[in-house]
Amino acid sequence: MRALALAGAILWAGAARAEEIAVDADAWPYSAIGKLNVVLGANRLQACTATLIGPRLALTAAHCLWDVPAGRWVSPGAIHFVAGYRQGAYRAHAVASAYRRAPDYAYAYGTARPNMQGDWALVELAEAIPGEPLALEDHAPGGDARALRREIRRAGYSRARPQVMSAQGHCSARLDAGPAPLLLHDCRAVPGESGSALLQVEDGRPAVIGVLVASRAREDGRAPSIAVPTRAFRDAADAMLKAQAR
Repeated sequence: MRALALAGAILWAGAARAEEIAVDADAWPYSAIGKLNVVLGANRLQACTATLIGPRLALTAAHCLWDVPAGRWVSPGAIHFVAGYRQGAYRAHAVASAYRRAPDYAYAYGTARPNMQGDWALVELAEAIPGEPLALEDHAPGGDARALRREIRRAGYSRARPQVMSAQGHCSARLDAGPAPLLLHDCRAVPGESGSALLQVEDGRPAVIGVLVASRAREDGRAPSIAVPTRAFRDAADAMLKAQAR
């Protein structure tokens, strides 16, 4: 992971510092972001964040769907997407009917896994969630995918504050070069926020540029967090959205 550390040093050299921002979970684009509850059994629940990219399709991190004690992937019926969640109330709710993940992704505790680019999942919902989903970006602006990208936003439900949505703005991100590129960014990454989408606004419209999967935070707070870029799952998402539209 030395390459990530070096790229992180370059990232912070020219990046603005991320900061907390106030958001309304019922106002778009944040209304497309929801809490992902995964029921593992009696009195066993794990939670992440997910983002609607279609009325019946939500994007999250694959490791959110792994049952660690049981050592297996959860069934779709155990996955619940809750939109507009706040203090026990919510705008809409749907159970998953299926999900798709990278076929070669294998869960491993921690962030030092060789297949981190496969840490994404597309969750098909049994019912449509009302409201406008978020779009996936088509390509990196300016033609240079590795350029420093500023004014990135991220919102989700952290384990420390599970009852309300929290968000950050003014983050920066850069694509780490390599055979399996990852987005290195300075948005916070703590338990519960896994699966959060990184959003960039272009011409007044936000688009998903990646999904948050891990933190490599050090004591000095200068190491980057990690997201899977949209390019890793764009084809799979397009295929699922096309099938749902039939």
